[in-house]
Amino acid sequence: MKNRERILIVGGGIAGLTAALELARQGLPSLLVEQREQVGGWAGTYTCKAVDGRCQKCGVCLVTDAVKEVQETREIEISLQTSVLDLRRDGGAFLGRFKKGEGETSGRFSAVMLCHGFEPFDPRQKSNLGYGRISNLVTGQELEEMLKEKGGPVRPSDGKSPRDLAFVQCVGSRNPSLGRGYCSQVCCGYALRMAKQIKANHPATRITFFYMDIQTFGRDFPRLFFELRDDIYWIREIPGDFYQAEGERVGVTVEDEGEIEDLAFDLMVLSVGMGPSDNERAFEEWLDLRRGQEGFLVSPGEGGIFLAGSASGPMTIPHTIAHTKATVSQVTDYLEERV
Repeated sequence: MKNRERILIVGGGIAGLTAALELARQGLPSLLVEQREQVGGWAGTYTCKAVDGRCQKCGVCLVTDAVKEVQETREIEISLQTSVLDLRRDGGAFLGRFKKGEGETSGRFSAVMLCHGFEPFDPRQKSNLGYGRISNLVTGQELEEMLKEKGGPVRPSDGKSPRDLAFVQCVGSRNPSLGRGYCSQVCCGYALRMAKQIKANHPATRITFFYMDIQTFGRDFPRLFFELRDDIYWIREIPGDFYQAEGERVGVTVEDEGEIEDLAFDLMVLSVGMGPSDNERAFEEWLDLRRGQEGFLVSPGEGGIFLAGSASGPMTIPHTIAHTKATVSQVTDYLEERV
């Protein structure tokens, strides 16, 4: 392996952070480019979901720790508010061209790690949901922000705490008509962890859970589900119609135990799924990559291009970290073979 191999890492979420740290531990410098004003990605905006000091294994603290360590690691150069303008092969290396502010820069790299993550499903694509039109209908991401900034759920319409709220699962996942027949893997876990935190801090809040079935990803999931099963009203049905109900409540029509019912809630949360990043098309063209059936890029497995984390498909934070560490091993093997 050459002494000063330099690797380009695209994306500063948990995959990109993990990649940079693992490479640095092996003495390999990297340039990490991130479009946003700070690293951390989507997971960096989530709230810690510990209850009474007890960790719920949501993984948010892992992101916080990684951000701090990356900023203190000399081998890692971070370029924020930077977009990739072009990325091409050049012999046995790669040439990248970047835009930062009003200027452009370029660089030469021995390998490329695409860690650009995912894009949350936009619920406006399903007009029956009424997202953006119906008051107090929010996404899981927006609830995360409420919990982080306000310490609990609030109704956007009036800032009041909801007496009752509902989670609707599989919004933009497991829906072949949208080209998203896959499970996003993370939605059940993050919704239930938020539900548990809300019940712990606001025990009078009534919570309803609309679902197809509960996906049990993660070793701690059975415990989490067992602890919540009697605190939540479970309806194994996804509402078909959403409407504005009296008192700026969110109304839905649903079949529950064979009966058609109209229900209403002070706050309703859409658990939106994970989809391919908007950057996929450019990388696909520049690097001659292909997409899999689910729309995410497929790692070529050779030639110095590597995908890590949810750039290659839906993953939880712990799964992303493990996947990225395994991918870094492939990167180092590639660099050693080039000698």
